[in-house]
Amino acid sequence: MPRLPLTARIPLAVSLLFLVISAALISLALHGVSRQFDRQVANLGQVYLDGLSAAILPAVQAGDVTQMDDVLNRALDTHLGVIDRTLAVVTADRRILAHVARYPEVESIPLASFADPSGTLVSPRSEGVWTWRLLDETRPALGTVVANLDVSDFLRQRQELAWELGMVGLAIGLIGAALCFVMARRLQRPIISLTEALRAGPEDRLRPMPVNTTDPELQELLSAYNWMIEGVLEREALTQRSARVEREAVLGRMSAALAHEVRNPLGGLRTAVQTLRQFGDRSDVRNESLGFIERGIETLQAVVDASLHTFRPGQAMLREADIADIRLMVGAQASRGGVRVELHCEGIQERHLPLPAGAVRQVLLNLVLNAIQASAPGEKVLAFARARGDALTLHVADAGRGLPPAAQLALTGCPTDGDGMGLGIVADLIKTMRGRLRVSPLASGTRISVRLPLCEPEQTP
Repeated sequence: MPRLPLTARIPLAVSLLFLVISAALISLALHGVSRQFDRQVANLGQVYLDGLSAAILPAVQAGDVTQMDDVLNRALDTHLGVIDRTLAVVTADRRILAHVARYPEVESIPLASFADPSGTLVSPRSEGVWTWRLLDETRPALGTVVANLDVSDFLRQRQELAWELGMVGLAIGLIGAALCFVMARRLQRPIISLTEALRAGPEDRLRPMPVNTTDPELQELLSAYNWMIEGVLEREALTQRSARVEREAVLGRMSAALAHEVRNPLGGLRTAVQTLRQFGDRSDVRNESLGFIERGIETLQAVVDASLHTFRPGQAMLREADIADIRLMVGAQASRGGVRVELHCEGIQERHLPLPAGAVRQVLLNLVLNAIQASAPGEKVLAFARARGDALTLHVADAGRGLPPAAQLALTGCPTDGDGMGLGIVADLIKTMRGRLRVSPLASGTRISVRLPLCEPEQTP
């Protein structure tokens, strides 16, 4: 069974507590009514016996049983406000000296209960009470006068009063519990709104909440939430700006590299066309120029294919040719910077690795471009790709001045101010492929290692 939320448990607990308190108060009230009834009945019985004992005492002192019965019968026939059902005189040794009853079938006298000089006992078998007292408190040996009084009217009134108290108390308890529930929910309304805002799904944009409460603690809570939301929104905006700047930076470098790679073959093609115009009648010059044009077209085709394989969406499996294309993609920037790039592959050969070729190529390309930019003229950048076991490992090492702080932040996925040199994209791609990245400082330069687990068992087409 699912557990109720705290916003529902607190109002229910308050309501239940109010009901428990109401039930306790009702119980105390009923107990008080019962005790009051007992006192009234006891007082009524003792007042009745006071008059009866005064009337029958001379007959008891004279030992005249006939006179005793006569006094008891007259008392039985005359009643004002109370009905006596049984009257008796009991000796000190618990013998019945005189006894009269209003009805033929009467309840037996509970002689064993008359241990005290006076008292009252509610009858367990009828709607009556037994009451008794000494005839003369100064002379207990004279005996005890006993009466069984009909108190059915008192019992009925007590029951009606108990029902009224119970129903009124129950109504008050239910109304109070409902009011407590409503008040608790009302007091929790800012917290409920805050909880709903925190549970907002990805499609719902976080937004500050109005502070429309007079409670200082809730004001402080809502203000802290709004401050947190403003910080989250600022970080989201900063992350989006950083990603846009990184994409533009990578696109600019790649555009420059592509322009350089395309410009060289185009210059050669222009030269070949001019040569054909001037010396096209010579077969050797014509054949050489056509061959040069064909090689230039193949070079342009290779550049275009490498670019498409790198940036075209898709999940084509990784081949060795995808890694080898990196050399062509970075050739222009390496030449401009006077940096030599060495690229090695191991364990791939003719295999197709179950990794997205475009994402792996972009990771390696960005790392190599970053290493070239960090290297001085005449230095070397070493890139290595090794497929072994259930993972592909990429290593890129340079002899530069080390990784800048902005680049280190970008590799951890933190937003930067745009100086991450495309490494934020690298971090995102590695995370998407469930890989791990490690930066190792060298004696001269930096080595970045990437381990990418293979998505599925290797396949050989």
